[in-house]
Amino acid sequence: MNHLKLNQTQIQAVVDQLTSQPDGVNRLLEIAMNSLMKAERNAYLEAALKGNKANGYRSVSGYGVGDSLSLQIPRDRLGGFKPTLLKVMKDQADSLNELCFELYAKGLTTRDIESITETIYGQHLSKSQISRITSSLSEAMQAFRERPLAEYYPIIYLDATFVKTRRERVSSEAYYIALAVLPDMTREVIGIYNAPTESASVWNEICVDLKNRGLKQSDLFVIDNLTGLDSTLETHFKAPIQKCILHLKRSILNKTKKQHRPEMVSDLSDIFQLENRDDTKDALLKRAKAISIKWRRYYPHLKRLEDADWLSYYATYLSFEYDIRNMIYTTNWIERLNKAFKRTLKIRNSMPSVESVLTLLSKVAIDMNSSTYRHPVSRFQKSHLFK
Repeated sequence: MNHLKLNQTQIQAVVDQLTSQPDGVNRLLEIAMNSLMKAERNAYLEAALKGNKANGYRSVSGYGVGDSLSLQIPRDRLGGFKPTLLKVMKDQADSLNELCFELYAKGLTTRDIESITETIYGQHLSKSQISRITSSLSEAMQAFRERPLAEYYPIIYLDATFVKTRRERVSSEAYYIALAVLPDMTREVIGIYNAPTESASVWNEICVDLKNRGLKQSDLFVIDNLTGLDSTLETHFKAPIQKCILHLKRSILNKTKKQHRPEMVSDLSDIFQLENRDDTKDALLKRAKAISIKWRRYYPHLKRLEDADWLSYYATYLSFEYDIRNMIYTTNWIERLNKAFKRTLKIRNSMPSVESVLTLLSKVAIDMNSSTYRHPVSRFQKSHLFK
């Protein structure tokens, strides 16, 4: 058979005519890629052992410009030929998978992702396909949650957030977060856990897991008034505990009559003199007792402020250097992380499974770990943490 030979000008004219059509660019890509793979097979067979020959084609779809490509992958009889373009196509598919997961992790629904991938790639991915893509990355997220830890972190924040999750039915379930501050003042999520409800037994399991993964020492745990957490921490670690002062104030004010709140705010600020560089725990406890005596006839529960053992958990920050007190008297740092979790999850009314929540929370945590979050104090000097 005689082959038609065209000069460069004629080839350019054919290309111009083809690409001027609505789907011309993708058709040209199909021709070029199919031709390259066929030429690569010819070269492979010429260099191969005798007895091997061409054995037809298999059809696959590729990603084009706003449309899918119909590609013909050449085959050989012995099954040894693998065109170079297959790796390019695999890399392209991997990139699409990563894009789908990133979009899902940023809060887009599977329907949103379907629309985006079809517009950009011309490839319609169904809801089930996208779900499989996101599920395929859950192993990497699990490996992140189970990774080994350093033996020492200067400060560890612990908190729980609640997410509507489907088991047999949809209900709010507790997801436990451990956020550590490293010696260089960066932050790192070191634990993400789930349990249907918050309880002391769950915190015990979390402490055991942190220890099994390598944690031995911390200089401080910062927590909210979470059920059974203080006693559990004291069982596993020899480190002081600071309970969140802002949560304590909020709890007291929520039980205070409206007309008393301005004065109560002032009195609570007098107890916790956060800007007083020379304040001491003994002085704080005396002020708290005076405020309790002032208000307890109206609010009997405030007699708790006279319990030195109980209130000491809220005064631990005074044992530390003044320069770091504003980062340890509250759980604000971990609550900012919880807000990032909520932003990712809020677009969904509920999550289909516990694993889907853990996967998304892990992705947010990995993104946060890759960013630099620092406190104005440039670096911890362990000997200077305490006064």
